[in-house]
Amino acid sequence: MPANKRDFYLGNPNLPTENSKFEWTPKMLADLKKAKQNLLYFAENFFFIVNLDRGREKIALHSCQKRSLRKMRDNRFFILLASRQIGKTTMMTIYTLWHACFNSDQRMLIVANKEGTAKEIFSRIRMAYEELPNWIKPGVSEYGKESLKFTNGTTIGISTTTGTAARGQSINVLVLDELAFIEPHLVDQFWKSVFPVISSSKKSKIFIASTANGTDNLFYKIWNGAIEEKNGWGFDKILWDEIPGRDEKWRDETMRTIGSEEAFNQEFGCEFVSSGEMAINEELFESLKINCMKAKMSMEEGKYKIFKAPDDFGLYVAGVDIAEGINQNASVIQILDLRDLSNIEQVAVYWDDEINPFNFTQKLHEILLQWGSPPALIERNNCGAQVVEQLYYNFRYGNVVTYSANAGKQKNNKVGVLAHTNTKYRMVTNMRYYMNELRSVNIRDIETLTEIKNFVKYPNGKWAARPGVNMLDDRVMSLGWALIILDNDVVQKYFEVLRYDDNNRPAELKRYDYDYHTPLGKGLWDEDNEENNLDTVIFTEKTDEENNSELTLMKTKGWVAASDYQTQRSYAPISDLGLH
Repeated sequence: MPANKRDFYLGNPNLPTENSKFEWTPKMLADLKKAKQNLLYFAENFFFIVNLDRGREKIALHSCQKRSLRKMRDNRFFILLASRQIGKTTMMTIYTLWHACFNSDQRMLIVANKEGTAKEIFSRIRMAYEELPNWIKPGVSEYGKESLKFTNGTTIGISTTTGTAARGQSINVLVLDELAFIEPHLVDQFWKSVFPVISSSKKSKIFIASTANGTDNLFYKIWNGAIEEKNGWGFDKILWDEIPGRDEKWRDETMRTIGSEEAFNQEFGCEFVSSGEMAINEELFESLKINCMKAKMSMEEGKYKIFKAPDDFGLYVAGVDIAEGINQNASVIQILDLRDLSNIEQVAVYWDDEINPFNFTQKLHEILLQWGSPPALIERNNCGAQVVEQLYYNFRYGNVVTYSANAGKQKNNKVGVLAHTNTKYRMVTNMRYYMNELRSVNIRDIETLTEIKNFVKYPNGKWAARPGVNMLDDRVMSLGWALIILDNDVVQKYFEVLRYDDNNRPAELKRYDYDYHTPLGKGLWDEDNEENNLDTVIFTEKTDEENNSELTLMKTKGWVAASDYQTQRSYAPISDLGLH
């Protein structure tokens, strides 16, 4: 045993250092040799877990877990399709720790779909390491919350799946957890950066473990290639009924809890259930992707992107989705141009996941004025109600659309739209009509298009973003609300419908002569100049003669001086501010 506390890392008796000295008994040496040669012997004799009921105890591996561990050991590339709650994290921990103990100068990286998951796996490795007998484990030279370095030169680190994770690093063992739940665009970038690095070595290993999550992801592609023996990967599948104690009664109770047989088959039956009906198919996505473009102007660190300048001939509408501003969801404004319903253009988008509802109201008002005070359909759920009321009553913005799935009761509803089953159904149906059937919506923003691609119908009928880290639908919802202004129940209030299509949908519009304003006229916007700045519709008076000349011109186009605006906005309707 070590002589004193200085032989322990930070005085922890479970963390020996390179200075630690041990005297091995013949049994210890025999056990050490067996543990090095036999992964299962190591696991069943020296790997401890903390049971909530029984406390600290040696792990008792099930036959299915032993089978997967052997395959993990024997295959350079290995993929595991696992039911939930079968102990796949424990298996990854066992292998990682065993490999680190008995192999020198190894770089091991654990990558998860969420930071919290990666840290949880790492905490299990740390706990299992500390529970090992000191005489069997390598000493510690660095012992952090996200990385370990042992005296044998081997390191263990964690990361989330990003395009830069592990780029340029030499990795001997890569462990990927829940690959099926990582955003497709992120995992593609990650895989392109990591796989060439690992495959360039003849001994580097990759282990992937995940629950099934539809067929439109890298995990499914690798799994399918493995079982068809096309990619050389080893593979295994662990089903729910391979764990002792799980019978048909357990199955029925679990199915009732999660809500459907389809969901159970995916979560526990390892079935690659289709991710649900998609808002747009892959072919349409690729077609629309061609028309995506870099914004002609990007402001506020990319939060506000303008793809086409406003002009006097635009028929603009706005769709708005509102969040709390706490980095979970985003407040989004979508601006569409409806002047040609065979070519509906996305001309601007604003996205911010940190702005609070109060500040967003002012930002929304400024942006709406920039686009001529267009009709705006705003989701009023939760904090959205505060924004709608402020905009309509405090800022006197008269073009807030009122929408209900029941047109006959529309006059009795509050301004904005309350998102629920009926209104979302109408919104999605309307959006898919113009996008899928007419193919008349031109999306310019690649992030909006990606969200649409990952907007799916769940088995319970609900439309939402497909599961996965950072999978959001705020851009989709705001786009859908903008398009629903074309619903016959509301479009006639804001536009003159010149022509209907064969399905009695608006095919050609004309704006009314009143209550419409475009703040920017020709000559005030140079579309080829990316340095243009349009942070706000409000400008400040300047003394510079040249600038004053420009401001005079701007006034003729409907811009308002800050001094005039600030003193009047609290009580004056929009029509009194020179903006009509």
